[in-house]
Amino acid sequence: MSGRDRIQRVAAVALLMGAAALAWPRTAHAQLSASAVITVPGSVTSDQAAESSLADIDTVQLPAIVQQDTTTATSLTTPGGSGFYTPTISLISGMDRQLFAQINSQDAGTLFPGFQPLPNYTTPQLKAISSAALQTYASALAAAQSQDNELTGENFQGIEKASAGTTYTLTALQANTEAALQVASELQYVRQLLITLVEIEATKASEEMNERSQEAATSAVHFNGGTMP
Repeated sequence: MSGRDRIQRVAAVALLMGAAALAWPRTAHAQLSASAVITVPGSVTSDQAAESSLADIDTVQLPAIVQQDTTTATSLTTPGGSGFYTPTISLISGMDRQLFAQINSQDAGTLFPGFQPLPNYTTPQLKAISSAALQTYASALAAAQSQDNELTGENFQGIEKASAGTTYTLTALQANTEAALQVASELQYVRQLLITLVEIEATKASEEMNERSQEAATSAVHFNGGTMP
């Protein structure tokens, strides 16, 4: 073999080795790239139950939610259960003023002085006591009659109708509040009647005690030579 042939063979072998070296990284890279592909199961990328539950969210579910919120807001902001309660302060104050116009804690001591002898001329004093007592009794009768008239005219049908006939929360709450105020009003009337009873009993007891006391004081002065023993 000549030297020229030997050189050609060496060059051919070198070219083959170079080609192999260049081809191997591409093959390895292709293999690595192929092995890096991840296959995602269909159950991860697609949830049929979830997709079915949300299929009508724009056409059915959201409009229903909006309608429910609107209904709730309307129920909480629509009034209509108030205006049935009438305050009693004016009526009760009028009855009390009339009741205490003649005999009260300020002038009771003047009308009923207690253990003091009667003056020689007792007519004005007795007239003042009897007039004040009788007017107080008359005022008590007027208070009882006024309350009886109020009782006859009571009617809670408006409150009942407003509470039972509404679907609105605010209206029902207002009607129930009106009912509670009516109960409070009735308690105020009961207290006024109790005050009237106390006034009458106190007036009667004071009148009787004053009469006995002045009679005893007058007798004591008479039998003691005109002076208080």
